[in-house]
Order: sequence, then C-alpha cells, then structure tokens
Amino acid sequence: MKRCKELFMAVLLITVLILNPGYILAKSSKTGSTPLAPASITYSNVTSSDATLSWATSLGAAGYKLYRATSYDSNYTLIATLSTNTYKNTALQPNTTYWYFVRAYNSYGTSLDSKHISIATLPTSTISKKLVLGYATYYYSGDSSSYNSMTANTSTIDEIATDTYTADSTGNISGLIPTNQITYANNNGIKAFAMITNNFDGAIAKSLLETSQNRTNLINNIVNALKLNGYKGVNIDLEGVYYYDRSYLTAFMNELYTTLHPQGFYVTMAVPAKTSDSPSASWNGAYDYAALPNYSDQIVLMTYDEHYPGGTPGAIASIGWVENVIKYAVTVIPREKILLGTAAYGYDWTSTSTKAYGISGIYNLALTTASSIKWDSVSQSPYFNYTDSTGIIHSVWFENSQSLNYKLDLVNSYNLSGIAIWRLGLENADYWTSIKTKFSR
Repeated sequence: MKRCKELFMAVLLITVLILNPGYILAKSSKTGSTPLAPASITYSNVTSSDATLSWATSLGAAGYKLYRATSYDSNYTLIATLSTNTYKNTALQPNTTYWYFVRAYNSYGTSLDSKHISIATLPTSTISKKLVLGYATYYYSGDSSSYNSMTANTSTIDEIATDTYTADSTGNISGLIPTNQITYANNNGIKAFAMITNNFDGAIAKSLLETSQNRTNLINNIVNALKLNGYKGVNIDLEGVYYYDRSYLTAFMNELYTTLHPQGFYVTMAVPAKTSDSPSASWNGAYDYAALPNYSDQIVLMTYDEHYPGGTPGAIASIGWVENVIKYAVTVIPREKILLGTAAYGYDWTSTSTKAYGISGIYNLALTTASSIKWDSVSQSPYFNYTDSTGIIHSVWFENSQSLNYKLDLVNSYNLSGIAIWRLGLENADYWTSIKTKFSR
C-alpha cells in the first residue's frame, strides 16, 4: 500500500509540473523579500539648474526609483528609475525648492520611502567676483613671511586680517603692529582688518563679554587701534567662548557693529564650523549663525582643523564635512557674507605629539623621508605615512592645490562670497594657481 501511495504522489507531481512549469519557481520565490528603504539620501553640487543626489544602497535591491515634488513635501512624481545610487537632476528652475525621496525595488516588491529631503536651487544672479582674504601674521620683529606672500600675490588678494591683537579679560588689547603689511595693503587697494583674539581662552571671554563695561572698553580700544594704524575694519576671532555666553557674544557684536559701522569701518568675524545649531555644544554653541550676520559684514567659516593637534590623524578638512558645514550655513547666513576658511598647512601626527607644516614644508618632509604621497578619494585629501629613524610611526595629512580645488568648487556652486586663507606665507605657488583658475582671477 505504501509503495502504491508513493507511486501515486510521483505521478501527481509530474502531472503538476507538466501542466504548471512555474510551480517550482513560484514556490522558491517565497524565500525572497522586498528590500529595505535606503537608509539615507543627500545632495551636492547645487547650482541654479542642477543638483546631484545620492543615497545609501539597500541590500538585495535591483534598482531605485527617485521621486520629486516642487515647493512642498507632497504630490510626488517618479522622475527616474536607476540601477545606481546617484543621479544628477538637470533642467531645474532657479531659486526654487524641490523635495526628493527614493525607494529601492526588486522582483519581490518596492520598499518604503527613504527620508524626504529638500533642495533649494541657486538664483540665476551670482556673485561675479569671489573675494580672497588672507590672514597675515607678524610673530616677531622682521617676520616677513606673510608680507612676502601678500606682495607676490597682490592682484589676487582683496583683504588681509592681521593676527595682531590679543584682548584680556577687561578689554585691553596688545600686540606687535605689522606696519609694513598695513601700509602696503593701503597703497595697493587691499583692505586691512585688525584681528582680535582671546588666546583661545574661554575664561577671558567670559569676563570680557559678561560685563558691559569690559565690552565697552574693548570696543573703544578697537576704535583707537583702527584709527591709529590705518585699518579699514576689524576681524573678531574670539574662540573657546563658553556656550552659556552665547547671548553676550551676540550683544558684543551688536554693540561693536553699531559703533564701527557709522564711522565707515568694516566688521567681520570668524566662527567655528558646525553642521547644525546646538546652543549647548561646548565648542561652537556660543556662535549663533542666525543672529551674528546681522552685526557682521563678513562671516568666515573656519572649515579647517577637522582633525587637529592632540586628536586623531585625519584630513584637515574633508570635502564631505566642509560641504555639510556650508549646507547648514547657507540656511541662516546670507551667501554674500560667507567666506569659506581654507587651510594652507598640514599636520604630522605621532602617538604622542603633533607638528604643523606649511605646504612646502610638507613636501620637503615627504622628500627627506622618501615618502610616497597618496590620495584619499573619500575626503579628497593628500596624506602619507613614514617611520622615523627612532622607529616612531608618523601619519601626515595636509591641504594642497588639488584638495583646495574641491573647496573652491563648493564656493562657486553654493555661490559664496569667497575664501579666507589661513595663512599667508604657508601656501605655495600651485595653491595660488588653483585660486586664479577657479575664480577666474
């Protein structure tokens, strides 16, 4: 009986396969699944008519469907079906907000939506001439490094900010005056700004900013310094300000601007880089990106030292990080006031110390250590590693003309005002060639 039953089942299966050859495929399809929604979606290279979108790949996806809406996060239309995870959307309207999301699909179905994002295209009018500000140092009597750079690149430099004055907790300022830098700038159509620092000391900033009399004292001293030395304005670079002094910093800039502007002086400011506003963040919470531009003619985004002395080795300013800073900044700061900070240096890290070099110094270091310079395509940065004569391993990351090109492209694509170089005297000839080429100077 058992044998007859087995024979009957075999005949039945053969009959089913003859009548329905897709039976096995249909059964096996039950083991597959619909892909998950892409975990992220972002954008880059936004112009008045184009934007490039990219998103995280989804495991098991055969392709992706990209959807777009105009002005509002609703009424989406499928605009592309793709096998890759990037897409350049062209023929967009200038000064318009577009919304996007993407879905992954395969033969088993289509995923849920990715995160929805919005992109604002640039207006058709652009800032025709990109400004170049160079920070200039004068560390000791006879120091000519920044001066020589300024005289060699006069036609490309629009402004300098001399790293001159350090403020104390009561608003007094002191520093070595670079008379030859200021005189040369004034004689050659370059605006010279006096840079004011607090020596990266939050305690000095606290005492200085929280007391009205100390703020007034500092402002009066700045006015006197500008008039006495022939400066055209000021560059405020107060760093390490405690997050809870945020309102005091804004109040100081308001008072400074109200005092200087009617007298014809420029007010500029350098702020730490950030990709969102967190008022309680220890390093950059004090800097209110939305309020400070009301009291500044220019805002320098210090988009360098992403990896810094004392920290782990890495890119000085990776391109993704820089662009994310810009993406946030342009939502709250007028583009025509933004100068992108660019570095002209690098760091040599060991496990116990870090040493800084200018660009030429970095190339000399690579030569003397017989190191091959490599390129990191993710951060768009050059680097190399070597072991010194004592057996200590070194990791070197730096900026050069090639990595600068990517930053200058961002300045152009996001229609920013220009760049601010830290600092004159560290860069090399190729660095200036990149600026002249990208900015048509």
